[in-house]
Amino acid sequence: MPAQTFTIAGLHCGSCVDSVGARLRAHEAVRSAEVTLDPPQVVMEATRALSAEEVNAWLAPLERYRVSAAAPAAAEPSPVSWRPLILLLVWLLSVTAATQAAAGHFDFSHAMHTFMGGFFVAFSFFKFLDLRGFASAYRGYDLVAKAWPPYGMIYPFIEFGLGLAYLAHWQPRLVNAVTVVIMSVSLAGVLRAVLSKQKIRCACLGTGFNLPMSTVTIIEDALMVAMAAVMLV
Repeated sequence: MPAQTFTIAGLHCGSCVDSVGARLRAHEAVRSAEVTLDPPQVVMEATRALSAEEVNAWLAPLERYRVSAAAPAAAEPSPVSWRPLILLLVWLLSVTAATQAAAGHFDFSHAMHTFMGGFFVAFSFFKFLDLRGFASAYRGYDLVAKAWPPYGMIYPFIEFGLGLAYLAHWQPRLVNAVTVVIMSVSLAGVLRAVLSKQKIRCACLGTGFNLPMSTVTIIEDALMVAMAAVMLV
């Protein structure tokens, strides 16, 4: 039988791809099923022709995925842009510089606390705008969220708590140690996604912006690990 191609609706991340692929390959007539996120489709080889209705019935236990034999007109993707991230970093640096100017002298530790506090509070804000969407996207590349999906819902609260702790200068050694651990785990997931050339969005600013997973994301996470480590020692 020649390979069959179906368009899939409902795919959002690597976890979706894995779930759909595993379910389709469990079908008695399916020899192989290659599911991709970009484009959202599956290419299957089976012992007999499968209709879209039969495939959808088989996918029904997964609830949110449906296939169609004819691909719908492709929607225009939102343009990839680093502008939001660059603007946010400029904003954070400006706020940090303003607090140092108000103090009348440069205090390295205070500047680092202000920058990191603002970083975590601002980044968590964008995640809270679509908490479930963020959790779904984050599960596509974060190692902890892959193994334990509720972590994706909890992570923005962790970021927000760290941000407040930095701004309040509360338990700096403890907060810096937690930051090193949390951001190192996040960095490991990002490195894995970039090195494996996965085509997924970075969820660092939630789901509102189309930021690609790239070396910029690696630098962002590595910078936070380095800054926390410097303040820790």
